[in-house]
Amino acid sequence: MKVALLVVGKKIKYNNILMDYIERNIKKKLQVIDIKYFLEENDKNLFLTLEEIISKIDNLIIVSDDKNFNIIGKVLSTINRDSLILKDDMLLPSKSIKQEKDSYLLENEKCKINVLRVKEDRIIPNILIDAPRDIKFINTIDMDVESCEILLEPIAENFETKIKIIKIIEGWNLIKIESLKYGQINNFVESAKQLLSNKIIPQKDVILYITEKLIRNNIKLTTAESCTGGALSAMLIKQSGVSSIINGNLVTYSNDTKEAWLGVSPHTIEHYGAVSEQCVKEMLEGAIKASNSDISIAISGIAGPDGGSEEKPVGTVYIGAKSKNGAEIIERLALHGDRIYIQNQTVLYAIKLLLNIEKNLFFK
Repeated sequence: MKVALLVVGKKIKYNNILMDYIERNIKKKLQVIDIKYFLEENDKNLFLTLEEIISKIDNLIIVSDDKNFNIIGKVLSTINRDSLILKDDMLLPSKSIKQEKDSYLLENEKCKINVLRVKEDRIIPNILIDAPRDIKFINTIDMDVESCEILLEPIAENFETKIKIIKIIEGWNLIKIESLKYGQINNFVESAKQLLSNKIIPQKDVILYITEKLIRNNIKLTTAESCTGGALSAMLIKQSGVSSIINGNLVTYSNDTKEAWLGVSPHTIEHYGAVSEQCVKEMLEGAIKASNSDISIAISGIAGPDGGSEEKPVGTVYIGAKSKNGAEIIERLALHGDRIYIQNQTVLYAIKLLLNIEKNLFFK
């Protein structure tokens, strides 16, 4: 099953936060967007382009601004040899099988088509295409791609499924599971969990999985970030309900704030530097003391493009996780990419470290 998104109109295409909102909601409902298309207003090839997309795709979400919404209805009516009707302030094909405010669904022989009228500063209309039952995602932790293939492909074959392995970072893979004709996706997942009991996250959204586990067990978490500037904190706080398990997070970008807010020793900064195992160790302890949390995560590094040295080049990052029970892990990373890519990779490695510091919580 393939899901495509077609966006009509520059007003939506170039509004980045609106596009993020649209895509986030589609993925929440349908899990994936396999292909994205963009068309300008009054595109002369709209009819031919739509006809071609519909012939290739199982599920198509068409997102349009108010100006182009009725035009799309006319084109779809022509393609389906249908007539137009006016209903609920929408001009839509008469053969539409479902409609709600600013959203309607129709089917032809090959494709389900959901047309949405999207406006800035408004809630996105309901997506009327049903979530797929023949696709599921899981994550593996502390496994390379080759190991995943060797261990999981025989299970996939046994349960009439096929898998696609997507490397997120080193030791973290997203597994897409697709059902074949008589596929048993749930049985595949259960078998994978039995074989790899401490390496499987049985859902797509790892951050949601982590926060749900922390909330359910009333375990407090805090972060102390430097080079990521609060990106890890922002990722966690996007989840609903985290106010019950996050008392606060600290962005200690300068050496002075590391010392003043987290109690990092000036001696540590002077002799080892802010980007060091010793500094992150003290940041972990200071974060737990400052927030009275059960677990802390700390990050300090050089995201670039400047600030590197021969000993610590750009991309050098130290991350750590600490539990009140005494467990502690600190790792040095050597990352590559531009500043934002290094920051984003760092956040994901920190999440992986969190999973490993509390394996009994996250993998039981």
